[in-house]
Amino acid sequence: MTRSEAEPPGDGGDGEPRLEARMAGMSRRTGMIELAVELSNPSPDRAVHYISDLRAIVFDDATGRFLVRLTDEGRELIPSTAGALPRFAQVDPASTAVLPLRIPEEIVRMRVSETPTDEVELERHELGPDAEIEVVIGWSDTPFYPDTRGGRRGAASSAVEWEKGQARLVIPGQGG
Repeated sequence: MTRSEAEPPGDGGDGEPRLEARMAGMSRRTGMIELAVELSNPSPDRAVHYISDLRAIVFDDATGRFLVRLTDEGRELIPSTAGALPRFAQVDPASTAVLPLRIPEEIVRMRVSETPTDEVELERHELGPDAEIEVVIGWSDTPFYPDTRGGRRGAASSAVEWEKGQARLVIPGQGG
């Protein structure tokens, strides 16, 4: 069983575009999890555009949930690095599309230690069968066009400003 939320909320009767997500399939292969997310656009007259690139996988210590992010919102950008724009796709009016996602079964991150040390410590988090996964997809009802005026903002910040909302899909672990 999965739970889907669309932001901003709407009942479908207000004519506002939105993107809805639901689980279409999931399989595990050695070292990899393959998700198929069905995206639907209930709007009868407007396409919905979404980020189709995996931008980050984050383990949330507070909830124990893995966040699979197809959005640049909240993404930490390292200064003086290339901020590559994500790929975009669309769901036509009153239509659906399937978004395939391949995510690793394990992520590694730097451990945040309570006291400063001279060494970098790494910690592993496994997306086992009991792991809860939340997929977050940034979307808008207008296509994305990068700002070509130069010097104004980074590419990632313009993608964040482009987002009108986020579709969320929670995939509970098999134990929950």
